[in-house]
Amino acid sequence: MLSNYVKHFQLHLFFLLSLVISWAVWIPEAVATLGGRDASVAAGGPLGLLAVWGPGLSAILLSLMMAGKAGTRALFSPIRRWRVGIQWYMLVILYPAAILFIARATDAVLGRSYELTFMPILTYFSTEQAMIMVPVALISVLPNTLGEELGWRGFALPKLQTKYNALVSSIILGLIWGIWHIPLWIALGRTGQALPIDAVNVIMPAILYTWVYNSTSGSLLLVWLFHFAMNTTGYLLAPIPTFTDEILGWIIVVLVVIIAGPAHLSHKKRLEPKPSAS
Repeated sequence: MLSNYVKHFQLHLFFLLSLVISWAVWIPEAVATLGGRDASVAAGGPLGLLAVWGPGLSAILLSLMMAGKAGTRALFSPIRRWRVGIQWYMLVILYPAAILFIARATDAVLGRSYELTFMPILTYFSTEQAMIMVPVALISVLPNTLGEELGWRGFALPKLQTKYNALVSSIILGLIWGIWHIPLWIALGRTGQALPIDAVNVIMPAILYTWVYNSTSGSLLLVWLFHFAMNTTGYLLAPIPTFTDEILGWIIVVLVVIIAGPAHLSHKKRLEPKPSAS
């Protein structure tokens, strides 16, 4: 049966479908950018939304093929897992901005002087447009990040963790997540040696997201909020001109792995995927 075939190759099919859906939009945009032409697909438009929902749509499709409506219910149910400690909400909301401010303070102590740039998103709009477009852009981050997290953490991570430990699962997912972004980064004008570095650096949040996910009994809501906070922070605070925030981020990741342990990245028992969704 088709459903048995899909179950056997579900992770391979998920990663392949995610790349095909998203890259079908982003690769033409990347080619246009490399050719000196402006991108024709608006990030907030239907095609832009389709691209970022590549992982989520793949997860929904495969869940339907394997288990019907019960599969999609199991896929979405961790979003309702909100009863976790308040410290986790504070962590996922405040961490992205906090790491930038700590990096700025560290650079100041080391004699590297610069000012943090607030609201870089305003550079994309005129004064008249900003009043409407800035709130729209910030609000659009919610569905966009859900489209990713439904696939990466909602579908792929639990299944990877049945085969590998939490750290290895995070590294595999982080590498694929980084590769998935490459055509988008090129379309946005990022090229050269920065691309493989950026792709590898995606492993950092992948490990942190797994730590949060496993430590909150598989709360998709918390990793969704974490991703939302990271993206909105990028709109509200410009990147700093040093690598201090990345260095601090990797130090934190190493500490998380040491303290929580690479097996589960949590002191909680690992969750297994429900049979209806596997």
